[in-house]
Amino acid sequence: MKKIMRITLIITGSILSLLLLLLVFVLINSPGKARPFLSKEGKPVPGSIAVIETVNINGLNQRMIIRGRDTTKPVLLYLHGGPGDPEFPFVRQFNSAIEDLFVVCYWDQRGAGLSYSKDIRPETMTLSQFVDDAGTVSKYLIHRFKCKKIYLLGHSWGTLLGSFTVKKYPEYYNAFIAVGQVGDQQQAEKISYDFVLGRARELKDIKAIRTLEKIGPPPYSDPKVAIGKMTKERKYVIRYGGAVKKGNFYPKAVKPLLICREYSFRDKINYLKGMKFSKNYLWDVIMKSNLFREIPAQQIPIYIMQGTSDYETSYKVAKEYFDALQAPMKKFFTFENSAHSPIFEEPEKFDMILKEILLEQQKDGK
Repeated sequence: MKKIMRITLIITGSILSLLLLLLVFVLINSPGKARPFLSKEGKPVPGSIAVIETVNINGLNQRMIIRGRDTTKPVLLYLHGGPGDPEFPFVRQFNSAIEDLFVVCYWDQRGAGLSYSKDIRPETMTLSQFVDDAGTVSKYLIHRFKCKKIYLLGHSWGTLLGSFTVKKYPEYYNAFIAVGQVGDQQQAEKISYDFVLGRARELKDIKAIRTLEKIGPPPYSDPKVAIGKMTKERKYVIRYGGAVKKGNFYPKAVKPLLICREYSFRDKINYLKGMKFSKNYLWDVIMKSNLFREIPAQQIPIYIMQGTSDYETSYKVAKEYFDALQAPMKKFFTFENSAHSPIFEEPEKFDMILKEILLEQQKDGK
C-alpha cells in the first residue's frame, strides 16, 4: 500500500512539475509586445512596422497588430475566421511571408482575442455591427497610411463578413480576397455531414457512425443545440481531412498561440473566452446567411481561393457561388492539396497568387 502511495505521489508531483514548467514557458513568451523586424545584424529593419494599436471603433476599444517589412507596400486588412478565432499567431507560424508583400493589419474583431472584454454588450454582436466595425477599421487604415484604398482578405467567417463589408463600402477597397468562401452554409453543412457519415461507414468507424446518426443531418432549428451538434460533427471533419487535408492542423495550432509574444498571458486566456463568446452570438448568423440571395453582385474585383477537400465551407458551394457572382473582375483559384485553410496548407502557392493579384492590380493602376 505504501509503495502504491509513493508511486502515486511521484506521478502527481511529476505532472504538477510539468504543468508549472509549461506555465513558466508560456509566461516568458507572453510579454504582450510587438516583435520587430530585425536585420541579420539584429537591428530593426528601416522602413518596417511592427506595432500593437488600440483604436476606438464605434464606441469600443479594439486592438490590432500591424506588421510589414516595408511601409511603402499596399495595406491589407485581414479578417479572421471563427467567428472569434484571431489568426495572427498562425499566420506568423505558417505564412509570415505575406508581411513582405503587404503591410498587414491583423484586427482582432469585437469580442475576440485582444479585443475581448466581458463588458461587451451582447446586442452589439451582430453582423451589421461587425460590418460597420470593419468599415471603420478600413477608414482608419486608409488615413493612417495615407492611401486611397486598401486590400481586404477574409478567411472562413471572414469571407462572410468581408462580402457584406465590400458590398457596403466598395470605395475603400482595391479588391477582396476570400479564402474558404462561405456561400450558403446550410447547404455546405449538409454536404459536410454526408461526407463524414460516408467516410465513417467506409472506414467502419462504429463510434463515429453512432455519434453522427444520433446527431442527425442538418439543418438544426435551435441555434444552441446546433452549436453542440456541429461541434461533434466537426470532430470527424477534422479526423477525415475535411478541415486540413494532410495531418491535423489543430494540435499544431496550440504552440503558435502559446508562444505568441504579441499576446500577454491574460490575452491568451481571453482568446479562449472570446472563441466561445463570439460563436454563441454569431454562429447562427452564418447559418442564416445565403450570399446567393443576399449578395449576387459586387462592385470590386473578387478573388476566391478554395481547397478541394474543404468540408467546412464546401468547395462545391464556393465554386457555385463564384460562378453565380457578378463582379467587374473575378478569379477562382483551386488548391488541390488543401481543405479549409490554403493560406496555411499551401503557403507558397498562396503567396504566388497574392503576387499575381498585386501585379494585376498594378497594371490596372491601383
